[in-house]
Amino acid sequence: MTQMMSLNKYEHLVIPKFREQLNQAESVEDVKKFFVGTVQEFLGLATDGTLSANYEDISLIPDAQPPYMLASEVTDSSAMKALEASDLCAVLQRIAEQASHRYKHLAKNNLKTNLKIKHH
Repeated sequence: MTQMMSLNKYEHLVIPKFREQLNQAESVEDVKKFFVGTVQEFLGLATDGTLSANYEDISLIPDAQPPYMLASEVTDSSAMKALEASDLCAVLQRIAEQASHRYKHLAKNNLKTNLKIKHH
């Protein structure tokens, strides 16, 4: 059995700031922006800076499974291939699930807020 590389230490470096950002997010766009920024930072740490994903290469897809998507430029990179025997997908899944939860919460409340504004 091959040894699985754990990326938890990098996850723990980015999560506190990410949670704070999610708590302060006021729109679904904020959530997307914070998610992408966190994933960019995480991938940079996990690959010792050899992978720098562009903003457009990372997508949050709250209603999909998994709730995120990485562009082929990222997934096909040698830096990502080196992480195939790691818990990379599990970490990205956890980050995306937190973002999706906040996204859905804001989307639901935003709808209510917009309805109230239109009725006044």
